[in-house]
Amino acid sequence: MTYLLSAGTIRIDVTVSRGLACSVAVKANRPQGLARMFVGRRAEEAPALAGQVFSLCGFAQSLACRIAVLNATDTPMGDEERVAAGAGLLAERIFETLRPLILHWPTPLPEKMALGVGRQLREALAASHVIVSQGRSGQIAKDSLAADAARLTAAAHALGTPRDGDEPVVGSVLAAMLQELGDAADFAQRTPEPLTADDDAEVIARLPDEPDFARMPHLPGRVVETGAYARRSGAIFSRKPHLARRLLARIGDIQDCLAQLARLATSGDQDWSSLAAGGPTPGAGGYGAVECARGRLYHHAEVGSDGRLGAYRILAPTEWNFHPVGPFVERLLLSRIGTGESAARSVSLLALLFDPCVPFDIGIREAAHA
Repeated sequence: MTYLLSAGTIRIDVTVSRGLACSVAVKANRPQGLARMFVGRRAEEAPALAGQVFSLCGFAQSLACRIAVLNATDTPMGDEERVAAGAGLLAERIFETLRPLILHWPTPLPEKMALGVGRQLREALAASHVIVSQGRSGQIAKDSLAADAARLTAAAHALGTPRDGDEPVVGSVLAAMLQELGDAADFAQRTPEPLTADDDAEVIARLPDEPDFARMPHLPGRVVETGAYARRSGAIFSRKPHLARRLLARIGDIQDCLAQLARLATSGDQDWSSLAAGGPTPGAGGYGAVECARGRLYHHAEVGSDGRLGAYRILAPTEWNFHPVGPFVERLLLSRIGTGESAARSVSLLALLFDPCVPFDIGIREAAHA
């Protein structure tokens, strides 16, 4: 979900003492007040604006906005639009899970593999783009969806997403990544505290009442995480190190999305509640929540009697995961990550597998010892 206007960055500074991460500071340099762009606009214009403002996960942003506005104006979403929305969201989530893994992996791929991976990723993008475009139109042709879903599945399989089982396809780029994680620093195995639909009421109640909640969200007594690893917290990879588990969770999320997309194409059935939610809020307000590639995304809209937005709020998944005392910091703190380049690589891999929606910079320094 990188902003088209001044994306910003996340700065991660780690102090290492005898190979142990003894201090971790995360500071986001993110654009503030972006949601104010929506205020004063007509409610029906907002979803298109949301899709234009965000260059990543634009469909998810637009859909969350659409659901929020519909609930604020007490307007139901039609069945056909809901099917189209589900297909677009799934297709975008699949591609946006694959893309950062392949483009931002810290180790260069062998030249021969890189050429094939580039073609496969472009094929995944093309197939995803066709489905997302139909999702935006609000209408899906089943025959076309089936063909495009099969095309997206073939591209994901070529990149290493297995058709069956948990392990990536032998010889694929995802298999090479998993093998590379075998000698990376390990991190403590803690069960994540997932952000789910059960939290929506509390999140939406606090979002308009607490000025800093959208920037630094928190739920009392919890270290909340969102995204593929949190969604699949029940999956068992007990013999794998932590980074490998995170990669396998993302691969598993792609598998789940491909299966849902295939079912939607063949039968029209979908589990909407696992993809999106929404409802009215006090006054002339409404919210939308969608499960995108990086986690649960919230939009909250208030619509005046003139049909224009009087207030607007957006809460992105990255704000939970890279909170200064959030799950990324908790996972990294007191982990044995080594020193120098080894430490930087371990932190980079962990950050990549948490998948922030903006670029990140890492600083490593050695603690001074008396």
